[in-house]
Amino acid sequence: MTTCPECMSFRIKKYGWRKNKRGLFQKYKCKSCGKQFIDDDFLWMQTPKEVVAFAIRLWRRGLRPSWIVQEIRIVYRIERSVYALFYWIKKFLDLFKFINNIPLVGISERLHWDYTYIKISGKDAYLWVLKDSLKKFIVGWIITKTKTLKDAKASLFAAKKHFLPNYQLKEIVSDGEQSFPRAIWEVFNHAVKHYRYKGFRDKKNNNLIEELWRLKNHIPEFRTIEQAERFFTIWVAFYNVEKSLQARKIEMISNLEKITIFQPIFTIQVL
Repeated sequence: MTTCPECMSFRIKKYGWRKNKRGLFQKYKCKSCGKQFIDDDFLWMQTPKEVVAFAIRLWRRGLRPSWIVQEIRIVYRIERSVYALFYWIKKFLDLFKFINNIPLVGISERLHWDYTYIKISGKDAYLWVLKDSLKKFIVGWIITKTKTLKDAKASLFAAKKHFLPNYQLKEIVSDGEQSFPRAIWEVFNHAVKHYRYKGFRDKKNNNLIEELWRLKNHIPEFRTIEQAERFFTIWVAFYNVEKSLQARKIEMISNLEKITIFQPIFTIQVL
């Protein structure tokens, strides 16, 4: 959760310690801009950052605030109130928004698009999501109270702002919603093909994004759309970070396999 206060980069390293009247604090150095700093966001907090991160992870998984407070008491032997949890979420919400707004690298030319129903104050609302078919990133998402053409276009624009300048989207896979083809045409000017999948046996079905809707079994009850947006801001940030780490592991394993395969060839050439 530590970022550079100058350039907001996550590329930081530990850089010794700083001692003052309040105690001993970890010092960091940014690999991007070279700034040296301590973890200011936690400097004046009485709760260790490991506890804060632990609480937010549990909240993101849908646990009730009262249960989270109980888990903190059991695991860390620290007494905190439910209001402290809400304060931490509000305090670090900007960090999760920043993660959500980072342009995504390495996404495929095909995106999957769909929406699902959620409840806000007992009424239907809609969570729109576009997901990458290759690295499984959530490229864009919004929450709306209706499912009109305007809402469909807004969800596409939410994904479009994460595209890199040299990225070229070629296809969007979705179901047979009537407003989808027109929304794609108006946002991308016929440059992007719309593929309407024909069922679960279709190789281009939307199973990739349908699996995502299992999250509804682990989300709290929302009173307002702002509360729902706060929850999914944190949820999507964690989700994309986890997928990024998985992609790196797969890439590392692939590179190791290539080295193993070509090592005898390199040895023969040297000999």
